[in-house]
Amino acid sequence: MDVQAIRDLISQAKLLESQNKHLCKLIDDQIEQLHHTIELPDQNACETLLLFTIDYIDHVPDFLEALESSSKEAGIGHFICPFLDIAEENFLAPAIQGDPINGLDLLLDKAYFAHRLIEEVNDQYLMKTGSTLIPMNMTWANLIIHSILGENFANELDIIVDKTVEQMMKSQSIYHQEKFMEFIHNRSSEEWIRIWSRWNCLSNNLGIELKFTSAA
Repeated sequence: MDVQAIRDLISQAKLLESQNKHLCKLIDDQIEQLHHTIELPDQNACETLLLFTIDYIDHVPDFLEALESSSKEAGIGHFICPFLDIAEENFLAPAIQGDPINGLDLLLDKAYFAHRLIEEVNDQYLMKTGSTLIPMNMTWANLIIHSILGENFANELDIIVDKTVEQMMKSQSIYHQEKFMEFIHNRSSEEWIRIWSRWNCLSNNLGIELKFTSAA
């Protein structure tokens, strides 16, 4: 997985964003339509949400790298890496196809797809095993970005994610192999949490600037 290529693309988009403010304009346009469970600070709401969104995008290569490393350490890299490859391919699609990147706004849907893909894999794993694959909760962060992207577009991405994970789980024989089932039944949850504990700091700053109403 070429995590550095993802980081380079983000750096390029950040440079362009500093010039054209495309992501800032998107947030400014959407801020009044955000999900009712999201409560922004009274002052500097746009700036707070912009910083949060940039963190969300920055988090993608770190998150994918952490998941690749921890899954390989646990001996299940060949179960997880196919999903990481999909997230990487989707994120780098503009660069691969030669399409111009004009700002961070064009990477926001890529970041959402990557985070939602891993979240859905986690949910499917939970359904199969009764425990989470990744002890990291991105639900609130994804909810916020869902609102920024807009209900219709974000829902379309959610459908693509759901179908992708479902098809992968059904079509890939590795998810039905005895070795995978053996890992599910014999893995040490304490050991898995220990492996992931070094990465937990990656998500700590994704929601600290945002406050949620009691209805959340």
